[in-house]
Amino acid sequence: MAAWTDQQRAAFLARFAETGNVSDAARWAAVSRSSVYALRLADEEFARRWAEAQDQAIDGLEMEARRRAVEGVEQPVLYAGKPVHDDEGDPITVRHYSDRLLELLLKARRPESFKPTDEAPDGAFAVLDDDERVRRIMWLLEQARARRDGSAAGGHLGAAAGTATGGL
Repeated sequence: MAAWTDQQRAAFLARFAETGNVSDAARWAAVSRSSVYALRLADEEFARRWAEAQDQAIDGLEMEARRRAVEGVEQPVLYAGKPVHDDEGDPITVRHYSDRLLELLLKARRPESFKPTDEAPDGAFAVLDDDERVRRIMWLLEQARARRDGSAAGGHLGAAAGTATGGL
């Protein structure tokens, strides 16, 4: 492995912190990808700074995910594959938000609050047999019919199957 200059180390780490991509950062620093991994194994300080740069890159991705989820992204309105324009000739846009990104951010930050409802206390997921799935679907249908008809249905799964005493 050829010796790296201080400038190459700094260039790699700065680009890696920006992009989170080893190959891109190696090209940017004019070093081989394999030499980057070799240096990380051989140099404890470089490995520490690598981890810091990687954390910075991940922070940047998390910030972008939050922006897209909360602030949204403007997207052009298309008709027949072409942008639609207003009376002044400006393109019309619609702001789209990402519920999925918001969900992922919440699950990452508060996993105990956003775990699946079918998760058992030991962290394993409950396996539902066909009878249980049918029972739950019937309960949901009963609830939907009750809402449609304006009446109160049984508030527990037992109303559909005669077995459970709690909701989903």
